[in-house]
Amino acid sequence: MSIPLAVPTPADVFYVVQSSGVLGHREHHVSSDLYETHAQAHTELARLKAGNPGGDYDIWKSSTYIEPPAWLYCVVLADGTVIPTVSEKERADH
Repeated sequence: MSIPLAVPTPADVFYVVQSSGVLGHREHHVSSDLYETHAQAHTELARLKAGNPGGDYDIWKSSTYIEPPAWLYCVVLADGTVIPTVSEKERADH
């Protein structure tokens, strides 16, 4: 009997943010899940821009130095596997 190994969470992720678009204001909102690859985030960026052509979207990259990596949003791996967010309690501790 083999014990399945946990899927490792990537330390680097890509995601889409939407800016308020107001000059002089640094106001951004995460608009997607987190993705393991830039290509996945680019696909999501294209989908969001098609649905809201006037939206001010961009792709950002983030890295964590926490071991093992843990994120406050779902992470979608390149193979489509979704790693769920940390628990609500863990989120409150951050």
